[in-house]
Amino acid sequence: MNAWLGTAIALAALALSAATAYQQHRNRRREGRAAEVTAYFHRTAEYARVKLPDGTVREAGYHLVVWNRGPAPATAVQLELTAADGESVQLADLGADEFPLSRIDRDGRYPLPWLPVGDGQRGGRRFTVRLRWQDGNGPQERLLPLRKGQTSL
Repeated sequence: MNAWLGTAIALAALALSAATAYQQHRNRRREGRAAEVTAYFHRTAEYARVKLPDGTVREAGYHLVVWNRGPAPATAVQLELTAADGESVQLADLGADEFPLSRIDRDGRYPLPWLPVGDGQRGGRRFTVRLRWQDGNGPQERLLPLRKGQTSL
């Protein structure tokens, strides 16, 4: 009886080890196919001069940077901005056909001058960024709260 019990315990341990090894292998493959898209505000050392489509020149003290910090490329990257009050924010230097981005490679960054259109400036310093993209694991989404500092007094 003891020999059977010992054999059963050894077989159970072997099966558990094999299952754990398979799960770890599967997780590593999944992580290798993942893009990790995020966004952050970058304060420029000097104001960036941006020529808008209507010919006017405006200065931006911040850039909203979309960054893929994952090991795999992100495709079909979409971006939505909302102010703290829930209103949609449109950026002046963002063309209607600019998003979705077809691809952001590993460690790729896509800076957008922070120039809100119209009432977007009244949104204050808190914003929400919704990012959607595709990677080797399928469709992904991230919702980020962001806060920008002041550029003048």
